[in-house]
Amino acid sequence: MQRILQIERFVREVMGQVARPELKLAHDFKHVDRVRRWAIVIAQQEGFADLNLVEAAALLHDIGLASVEHRRDHAHGGAERATQFLTAHHLFLDADISTIADAIRSHSALTGGGMLGTILRDADMLDLFGAIGIMRACTSKYALPEYDTHNVKGDTWALRAVDFTHRFTSGIGMGSYIVDQLNFQISCYDNLRTASAKAAAQPLVAFMKAYLLQLEHEIVTN
Repeated sequence: MQRILQIERFVREVMGQVARPELKLAHDFKHVDRVRRWAIVIAQQEGFADLNLVEAAALLHDIGLASVEHRRDHAHGGAERATQFLTAHHLFLDADISTIADAIRSHSALTGGGMLGTILRDADMLDLFGAIGIMRACTSKYALPEYDTHNVKGDTWALRAVDFTHRFTSGIGMGSYIVDQLNFQISCYDNLRTASAKAAAQPLVAFMKAYLLQLEHEIVTN
């Protein structure tokens, strides 16, 4: 417990140093804490016994945002910084530190990091869904218009994760509206790997879809 508290203090300090808005939007300590709680739930339900590793990885997974120029680099930067911190303070054995770092390094990818990486990745994605997911979408894409009055749910409505991947790789991009961000987040359900995360996500994704349908209803009928 004491080492987890030490890690939490370090993470709070580091996350407070993320100054650039595009890096810290929707990725503050509140996000980290929610991911920590999801990760513990998933680990318990999936039979992953070492909750100290889970909690440490979840707490540390976004610290790279304080030391990189681009968000795409934060997983690798965070793994390096987590390794340095945990090693310097002798908080885990070397093998466990390597396991934590591997999970952090792969948390923004779709594979890698072993079972701990899978747990962390699913926990991070669960924070994209539900009321919190809607809040994060509006916060992170605040500069975009909310929707197209002629197509409220957007061209990206009901797209799958593979469809968004094609949009990104072909240069089309996510879309021009906040509803496109919401549709992208909904599609991330396809990338969940654990049964417990999928079960937890189902009602949250249904809530987001219902929200977009209600949004369309209010705009079209008024």
